[in-house]
Amino acid sequence: MLDNLILNLYKVKVIKFGDFTLSSGKRSPYYFDFRILPSFPDTYAEVINLWLQKLKDIGIKFDGVVGIASAGIVHASVLGFMLKKPIGYVRAEKKDHGTGKLVEGSLKDLKVLLVDDVATTGGTLIRAYNQLIEEGVKVVAFSVILDREEGAESAVEKLGIPLISLIKTSQIFVTLRRLNIIDEPTYQSILNYMRESQ
Repeated sequence: MLDNLILNLYKVKVIKFGDFTLSSGKRSPYYFDFRILPSFPDTYAEVINLWLQKLKDIGIKFDGVVGIASAGIVHASVLGFMLKKPIGYVRAEKKDHGTGKLVEGSLKDLKVLLVDDVATTGGTLIRAYNQLIEEGVKVVAFSVILDREEGAESAVEKLGIPLISLIKTSQIFVTLRRLNIIDEPTYQSILNYMRESQ
């Protein structure tokens, strides 16, 4: 099942190769463009179904789903809707009009699942976590589609909160190599980058 999903993510060009600057400021020879994923409903449905199943299997209890702006908002919205749970989101910065909030939604005193598309170093997750704590919202778990395996898991574990990911970068490239979608030199250069990034 995971092989099929990885293959489909590659086919719709969620997985890209080149020279990219990440939100953490780091440079990478590959990029995962999950922002385009909802434009491919069949593949997106695969991701959502896997996500729902993983949350069910882990058995983590939460009252609401909160997305991190902007990429995490759509995923939190779909998951919250499917689970019939309250939905909210954390802004990247305060707006200078209206209520001026960083955290949107009626979430006070709820235990929530904090959702984003990709985790790299964990900085974005921790920033959103701190904003939710200030608003009286308890985060019980972080959840992302992809863990890039560049420090996020150990960073958030220091808070005593698990990071639930559907896929890890290493799984993607092992699968693409096994299916002969990427050649051995490309695979080895990716492994070298991953070792340096960890």
